[in-house]
Amino acid sequence: MTGDFDRRDMVKLFGVLSAGLGAADAAAAQVPSGAGAATIHRKNVVGVQVKPWVWTGEGIDSALDTLQQKANVNTVFCYTFDGDPNRISQVGANLPDHGVLGPGGRTSGAFFDYDPKYFRDTSLNQFRSHDDPGLDVIRDVAPKAKVRGMDFFGWDYNNAFPSMMRWPGYTKVAEIDVYGKSTTSACFNHPDYRAHLLGKVRATLEPHADLVAGFMWGCERMGPLDNLIGGIFATSGISCFCSFCAAKGKMRGIAVERARAGYVKLDQYFRIAARHERPADGFFVSFMRILLEYPEVLAWHALWTDSYHEVRAQLYATAKTIAPQKPFGFHMMQNITFSPFYSAIDDYAKVAATADFLKIACYNNAGGPRMSRFIEQLCNTVFADAAPDELAPVYYKMMGYEQDAPAKIRANGLDPSYVAHETRRAATGTGGKVKIYPGIDVDVPSGAGDKHTTPGDVRAAVKAALGAGADGIVWAREYHEMWLANLAAGGETVREIFAQKP
Repeated sequence: MTGDFDRRDMVKLFGVLSAGLGAADAAAAQVPSGAGAATIHRKNVVGVQVKPWVWTGEGIDSALDTLQQKANVNTVFCYTFDGDPNRISQVGANLPDHGVLGPGGRTSGAFFDYDPKYFRDTSLNQFRSHDDPGLDVIRDVAPKAKVRGMDFFGWDYNNAFPSMMRWPGYTKVAEIDVYGKSTTSACFNHPDYRAHLLGKVRATLEPHADLVAGFMWGCERMGPLDNLIGGIFATSGISCFCSFCAAKGKMRGIAVERARAGYVKLDQYFRIAARHERPADGFFVSFMRILLEYPEVLAWHALWTDSYHEVRAQLYATAKTIAPQKPFGFHMMQNITFSPFYSAIDDYAKVAATADFLKIACYNNAGGPRMSRFIEQLCNTVFADAAPDELAPVYYKMMGYEQDAPAKIRANGLDPSYVAHETRRAATGTGGKVKIYPGIDVDVPSGAGDKHTTPGDVRAAVKAALGAGADGIVWAREYHEMWLANLAAGGETVREIFAQKP
C-alpha cells in the first residue's frame, strides 16, 4: 500500500472490493428487475447539450425559443455538473451569432443547489460552481423547458481537468501513475469518488421528480494502455496504481509490480518509437514482445476498464431504483469510433446491459482532423513501421470505413457514411436493447486549416444517421459553439424526415 492509507480507508476498500470482484456484472445485478422495460422514451428525440453560461449570457427564454424554433429541439441535455468549464476558449474569435460568453477562467462543479444529505458518505461534498451563484439550472431552466413541451435531462460530465482538483478532497481521490505521481484524473476505485458520483445521480433525480425527465452521464477517459498509445482524449498518466487499485489487482491475482514494470518498459519503448529509431525486428514485433513478456499489462488495463464499467453499472442501478421510467444513458466519446484498441475494451454489448440510451460522438467534420491525427499517433507507437498514408488503408479495413487519405479527411472531414456506419454499429453492438442517438456535428471546433461545418454538412449527417436507424439525434458539441444557419438547416431536415414517418 502507498500514500496516506488509514483504517477508515481500509474499511472502505473492502466495500469496494466486495462489490468489484464481479466487475460490471455484479453491479448490473443491482438493477431493479424490468427496469429497462419500464423506461418511457420520447419518440424522435432531437437533443442539444447546453453549457450553464448560455442561460445567463443569452437568457433562458431566448435560448429555449431559438432551440425549439430553429433546431426543432425537444430534449435539452443541460449541464448540471461540468468538469470541463473552459470550452469557452475554443470558440476564439469565431463567436456564433447568438448570446454572449462572459468572462473566462470559469470553474468546474455543480450548477444546481444540491442537498448535502446525498454526500454524507464522501469527503467530496463541496463542489458547487463559483460561477453564476444565482443560477440553479434545475430550478430556473427545467420549468421553462417543461412549459414548452421540452424534456430537461441532467447532464453530468466528468472529464479529468485540473480545475476539478481545486475542489476540497479531489486531490485525495486522484489516480496515481506508474511512477508514483498524482494525476488530474479521479480514481474509479476510490470509495469517496464513487460515493460522490452516485450522490450526484440521487441529488439530481430524487428531489426533482417533476422537473428532470432523464439523465446522461459522461466521462472521456481511457485505461493505461490506451493512454500510452495516445491520440485524442488520452489523459495524462499511466494509471492507476493507487492503494485501492493495487489491492483490487492483487485480489484478481495480478502481480502489481510486474504490471508496473511492464508499463514502464512500454513507456520507454513508445518514446523510442516516436523517434522512429527502428528496432532490428521492427516496431510492432517489439510491441508484441513486451505484451508477451508482461501479460500483466493487459490485465491491468482490463482492471481499469472493468472498474469503469462497474461504476457506470452502479450509476444506472441507482437511477433505476429512484426513477425506473426515466431514461438514463451515457455519452460515448469519439475514440470508440476511432481506436480499435479502445473499441475492443469498451464493448457496446457490456454497456447495453446498464443503459437506456447512448449518445455516440460521431462528429464527421471535426472527425476528419481527429482521425487523421489518430492515424499519425498510431504511426508513432504501435504501427511505427508504417507511414500514415501506408497505414490508412489497412486501418480503414480494420474499422470498416471507406474514407480518403489522411490529408484529405483532415481538409474535407469524414464522409457522412461514417455517421451511418457508427449508428448501425452501435445498434448492432447493443442488440437493439437501447436507444441510439448519434451526435451530429454542428460546428464542433477544429483547427484553422481544418474542415468546418456548413448547412449542407448538417443536412447530410442527419440523413445519414436517421437513414441508418437512429432513434433520434443530438446536436453537438455545444449550443454556444453553433451558428444559427447550421442549426436551422438541421432543424428543417429533421422536420422533413419526421413528417414522413408514420
